[in-house]
Amino acid sequence: MLNLVRIMIIILVAIVSEILLLLFFYTIIPKNIPVVFWAKVELFWVLISFMGVIYGTIEVLGIDKKGEYDERLDVARLEFQEAQILLGEHVPMFNLTKASEGQQVGLAWFHKVADLMDEGYESPRWEGFVNYTEGFVFKSKEFPVKPRSEALRYAWPANPDFKSDDIAFKENIKLFADKLENSEREKERLKKQAPDSTPHTLPRYCIALIFLVGLSLKILKIRHEAYR
Repeated sequence: MLNLVRIMIIILVAIVSEILLLLFFYTIIPKNIPVVFWAKVELFWVLISFMGVIYGTIEVLGIDKKGEYDERLDVARLEFQEAQILLGEHVPMFNLTKASEGQQVGLAWFHKVADLMDEGYESPRWEGFVNYTEGFVFKSKEFPVKPRSEALRYAWPANPDFKSDDIAFKENIKLFADKLENSEREKERLKKQAPDSTPHTLPRYCIALIFLVGLSLKILKIRHEAYR
């Protein structure tokens, strides 16, 4: 409903502007103006039409690009949600009453991941935790970490001085961490390919104004030829 009102207002403003421009040019343009002036008006109208086609094509390409981006983003979000659902398949099953500290820490990793994923796909915290996992648990040189400060940041392990070598269920952790790392890479790719969402209202208003000016002159040219 709101969009319909906005469209009606835009149409009304365009009609009023066109009428005012017609009256303005009709008043200032002499009746005995040389024919060459109307030839220039025709050229001006052709150039405006060409400019409108170019700008319209750019807008259509931008809409197509945004549509493709939104589609890929929806797929990425869906895969992230599916990973949340499948998280339970990677959680190790064991007797908690007989669990060692390393097993408890390993299980706590999955609970921490579940909590961070609940913050949503757009949250950077689950990405940070995946990078922390790669650096702390799997000693990846790509993600250097300060174990104690990162442990305090994410509250995992609960004991900041716990050694990563003693963490149990690393295979389960690695399988799910790789899934999340793929989601993280896709998220980074999408960020780089995100279309410009800045509203370019000024160029649109300028093109609309130039078009209305050209339309006014074109109408007066048609009138001049009709009564010549």
